[in-house]
Amino acid sequence: MLSTFQLVVVATVCVVASALGAITGSTSLVTVPTMLLVGMSPTTAIATNMLGLFCLSLGATVPFARTKRLHAHPTIGLALGAIPGSVVGALVAVAISATMLRSLIAVAMLVMAVIVIATPQLGQQPHERGAAARWAGYVTMALWAIYGGLFSGGYATVATIACVGFFGLTFVDAVGVTKVVNAASSLAAVVVFALEDRIDSRVGAAVSIASLVGGWLGARFAIERGTTWVRRLFVVTVIALAVRLIEQSVFS
Repeated sequence: MLSTFQLVVVATVCVVASALGAITGSTSLVTVPTMLLVGMSPTTAIATNMLGLFCLSLGATVPFARTKRLHAHPTIGLALGAIPGSVVGALVAVAISATMLRSLIAVAMLVMAVIVIATPQLGQQPHERGAAARWAGYVTMALWAIYGGLFSGGYATVATIACVGFFGLTFVDAVGVTKVVNAASSLAAVVVFALEDRIDSRVGAAVSIASLVGGWLGARFAIERGTTWVRRLFVVTVIALAVRLIEQSVFS
């Protein structure tokens, strides 16, 4: 069981990471490693974090809905398509070994950091996309949802890029769509983890409140200010945590 101090640390990190993640879509790359560093097992950390992601997505969806930045197309199709893949991913997370899961987390962190660095100017203007591109987007994201249920670190980041590339949305509008999609994906995974009794309820309660607040703050900032400096800060944080996690895995 985490101490009160450790719980406060995790909740504080979740507020900040959720505010950043509401924009960049890579919250788990910060929150899961933090939970691992305070002593939670990989599966419990991922399961508990998934509950926080659901609350983050709810909190972040509200500002986007109020400013009418959510579009029925492709939001509904992507959200429905994410549910089956997320369930499969959560089942894999329950069955996979802790060592392999820790390695996947570290690799995912570094890969997503590279993606964020390499795509600094996505979605400045909306563009029309043909039916073939849109269908390719639906299929690709339905498959990508398996990873979303397994770990989710960087899931929404790739989903944002996909919404820009396959559906021609602006970056900010794509961020709004991924919040709804992530809510559906994470809720499906939460159900699986809850049935498997993998969620730490005490930590989950703190993480849920922190993520709800952080998600709302991040979405407001994304709509009003944009994301350039936040993305840069996020990349530095993710790389630092990845190095620390790898160091812990090698020398522990």
